[in-house]
Amino acid sequence: MFAGFSLSRARAPFGQPPLTTTLSSCMKKAPINNPKLSKGGWYIRLRRMAGAAVGAWRATDPEGIGELDDLYNLQDGAEVVAFFGDDVHRIYQIEQWVKPLEKLNEKHKVHIICRQHPVTTYLRKITKLPTFSIYDFFTLTDAIIEKNYKVVLYVNNSTMNFQPLAAKRAFHVHLNHGESDKMSMTSRQMYAYDFVAVAGQAAKDRLNKSLMAADGSKEWVIGRPQLDVLQPPIEVDETRKILLYAPTWQGDQEANNYSSLDIYGEKIMKALLAQENATVFYKPHPRIVENKIPQWKNLHQNILSLIEDANKKDPKANHKFITGDPLRVLQIADLLIADVSSVTIDYLYLKPDGVLLICDRRSNSELFKQVAPVSAAVPNIDKNNIDEIEKMITDYLVNYPRRDEYQKIRNYYFGEGNPGDSLNKFNSMITELINRRDLRVAQMPDLP
Repeated sequence: MFAGFSLSRARAPFGQPPLTTTLSSCMKKAPINNPKLSKGGWYIRLRRMAGAAVGAWRATDPEGIGELDDLYNLQDGAEVVAFFGDDVHRIYQIEQWVKPLEKLNEKHKVHIICRQHPVTTYLRKITKLPTFSIYDFFTLTDAIIEKNYKVVLYVNNSTMNFQPLAAKRAFHVHLNHGESDKMSMTSRQMYAYDFVAVAGQAAKDRLNKSLMAADGSKEWVIGRPQLDVLQPPIEVDETRKILLYAPTWQGDQEANNYSSLDIYGEKIMKALLAQENATVFYKPHPRIVENKIPQWKNLHQNILSLIEDANKKDPKANHKFITGDPLRVLQIADLLIADVSSVTIDYLYLKPDGVLLICDRRSNSELFKQVAPVSAAVPNIDKNNIDEIEKMITDYLVNYPRRDEYQKIRNYYFGEGNPGDSLNKFNSMITELINRRDLRVAQMPDLP
C-alpha cells in the first residue's frame, strides 16, 4: 500500500497496461539521478516519482514521466512559465495566449506547463514554445522552484491553479482569457494571485462593484494583447456584407447564463439570412458545439439547418458555421449580434466603425446596464423588439445610432491607444515583475 492506494487493486482502463507495469516502466525513466530532485530522502523521492507515474498512467501517457528530464535538461534560461491545468475542452483559454507568449519569448524565454497530456500534445502542434506535462503536485512545485521561473501566468480560474501557487519565489499573475462582463470575470479567486492583469477601467470598476474587498493595488492595466497579434482574417467576398451571430453558452449556473441561443437564436439567424447581398457567419461559443444536453444540441443543429437551407437557395452566399479563433471573423464582420461575452468586447476594439447589437436575455434594461455597461451604448435585443429584428438589422447597416457613444464605451473598456499598445504593456509588465522579483529574492533569507 502506498499513500492509501493499493497498487495490487488498481485496475487499468481498457486498453492500458496494468498500473504496476506502468509504474515500473515510468520509474525507470524518472529523473532519480537528478541531484535537484534528490532532496528529502528516499521516501520523498519515491512519493514524488509514484505520484507522477500515477498521473502519467491516468493520462494514458506512460512515457510522460520522462518529460521532467527534458525540462531540466533544457538550459535556455526561461524566466516565465504559463500554467494550464485544465483539459482540452477549455484549451481555447490558453490557445489565445500563444501568440502573445511567443512575442514575449523574444525578450524573456517562456515555457508552458500543462497537467493534461492531450493539451500538451495539441499545443506542441501550434507553437514552438517548450511545452511539458507535469502530473504530480510535488514535481510541479519542485520544477517551478528549481527551474527558477520568476513569473507564473494563469489564463483562467481553474482550481488546479492553486497548486503552483505553493511556489513562493515567483510572482503569480492572473491574466484570464478574455475581457467580458460575465460574472466569472469578478471571481474572488483573482486576488489569490500577486497581480491581476485587466484590460482597462471597465474591468477595474467591475471588480470594485462586485467584490467585498477589491484590491486596486494588485490590478495591472494591459489592454488585450491577443488583439495585437491576430491571425489573418477569414477570406470573404468583399462585395457582400459580412454578418455574424456569436452566441455564448448557457454557463454553469443560471446567474451566469447570458446566452441568446435558446430564446432569440432562430429569429436572429433567420433575420440575418434574409438580408440582401450578405454572407452570414455563425460562431457559437465552443461549449455550445460540444454541449451534450439534448435541448442545446437541438438548438445548435437548428441553426446549422437554417444555414444549410439558405446555401441551397443561394450557393454564392457561402454562409458558414465557424469554429476556432473568433477574432478571424470579428476583424471583417460589418455587423455582430452577440451576448455578454468577450466576443462582444473584442469587437469594440477591433471594429470602431462596426455595427454591434447585444442580446438581453432577461429583458431588463436597467439591470442589463449594470451588468454590461456596453449595453448602454449599443442597441439591445430583448423580448420587446425581437420580432422586429430583421428591420433593425437592415436599418442599422445603413444608419447606426449613437456612434459617438460607441467610441466612448470602447475607450472605457480598453483605454485610448493604438494597435500594438496592449502587447507592449504586457511585455513591460513582465519585465518589471522580473526585475522586482530578482530584487526581492536578493533580500530574502536562503530558505525553502
